[in-house]
Amino acid sequence: MVLLKNDFLEIELNPKGAEIIKIIGQKDGLNYMWKRDPELWASSAPILFPIVGALQNNECRIENKVYSMTQHGFSRHNVYETHCINEHCVEFELTSNDEIFKQYPYLFDLKVIYTLNNNQLECLCKVKNIDQKKIYFQIGGHPAFACPLMENESSNDYYIEFEKNESLEQKIIDVEHRGMSHDTTLLFDNEKRFFVRQALFNNDAIVVKNMKSNYVTLKSLNHDKSLRFYMENFNHLGLWTSKHVGGLLAIEPWVGHSDYVDFKGEFKDKEGIVSLDINEEFICKFIIEINQ
Repeated sequence: MVLLKNDFLEIELNPKGAEIIKIIGQKDGLNYMWKRDPELWASSAPILFPIVGALQNNECRIENKVYSMTQHGFSRHNVYETHCINEHCVEFELTSNDEIFKQYPYLFDLKVIYTLNNNQLECLCKVKNIDQKKIYFQIGGHPAFACPLMENESSNDYYIEFEKNESLEQKIIDVEHRGMSHDTTLLFDNEKRFFVRQALFNNDAIVVKNMKSNYVTLKSLNHDKSLRFYMENFNHLGLWTSKHVGGLLAIEPWVGHSDYVDFKGEFKDKEGIVSLDINEEFICKFIIEINQ
């Protein structure tokens, strides 16, 4: 485990999956991250790469060859190399190896850099093409937060507030076929907030595309503590909680999403895919701001 610490926050990170394990407020002693209960979901914040969501039959076709990959890709199952910069910054690095190459035939360098600055934890993701051909990928985060923050509260008193009023269509996930349908439903009509209700997540995650807001905030009716989540260079946002009301809410910035249920094309033709020429680099980041 890697620890970052300042006067505001103490951060615990796991090189496996470049995952945030804990964000503890120095003032209130609360862990703002999901407690990783294996009964509901044993992870907390893995980096998703080189896919977001699921492939049809866990398979994709790259240059007319079929490869197998499980949901959200291999990043979350791999241990990154750790390069400690200082007490406030660490760089995790993942590159291709023999096992990865069996799933994904591209050479890449993925760096995930966490920087602690006052009451903010920044996660900067950098993908570089070190192959001799164009590469393709999706990338995303999956941080799950405590909701509610304290044991004597209900998640029903919490709400998500967008930075700006939004008019957004929600993409519908086809749970039975483990993919994205082409159907949508109206989530917001010039609105900016909704309360955390289990019924909203009965059909898996809420997924929206191309919102105007640069951040969303998780707030409670009962106190002034909040968690603000900034996103840069992501084209989708997923919001998810376990089917059983167990105290977690994931705020997931994505580049891309699961295969459409009728998708039969090449990997490079997936919606939201990133293409990188030789030696090119793609950068995206999210910032978690804790207000105690």
